[in-house]
Amino acid sequence: MAVPALTLHVDAAWESPWAFHAFVALDEKRLAFDVVTEPLPLSAARRTALSELGVLGKIPMLVHARDAGAFALTESLAISEYLAETFPYPDHPRLFPADLAERARARQVMSWLRTSLLALRSERPTSHVFAPAPPAALPPLPPLTDAARAQADELVGVAARLIAPGRPELFATWSIADADLALALMRLVAIDGDDELVPSAIAAYARAQWARPSIQRWVARAHAAHHAGAR
Repeated sequence: MAVPALTLHVDAAWESPWAFHAFVALDEKRLAFDVVTEPLPLSAARRTALSELGVLGKIPMLVHARDAGAFALTESLAISEYLAETFPYPDHPRLFPADLAERARARQVMSWLRTSLLALRSERPTSHVFAPAPPAALPPLPPLTDAARAQADELVGVAARLIAPGRPELFATWSIADADLALALMRLVAIDGDDELVPSAIAAYARAQWARPSIQRWVARAHAAHHAGAR
């Protein structure tokens, strides 16, 4: 099988949760791909150039060089759906559950994580989740506000309803939704520690997912970017 000509554009700081999603999806599909880093915020000229490629001038952006010409796509969920259908099972590992109901639930969870928990996402940013040994590597963050604490409780409640006791993944097998949910939980576990915010079973799930090789490859890139910026 020919090596696919795939390029993923990500933020130069390696902090975007949506670039994280696309990177993990490519890695889990066991696809060869190049990475181009884009300093944020994008300049007007760069945004225009990217929009000419993929309609929307933003990142993450996946560029697939095909015989019919390069196809560029933004929006992390669209990217993982495209990868799932362009490089399907069994030639490549699944990104989404085989069961239709589980697949719908995975999409529900991922859509919810992208449109909700705004206060929590603001007060527990991925810059601290992906930094080496947070919170020591960056200035400490203040305690959660009431709004963010309520959203943290909502997140943990959703996770508790979805994660069966003793099961390492959301569904019968791993899916890209596990990466997104683990990242959301790590906003609490990695920054605030395992305390009353996250029950031990939910924290164990998040940490187990975080140890996954695809996720650790992203984390290693984020750590390298952090050290480079600190020099």
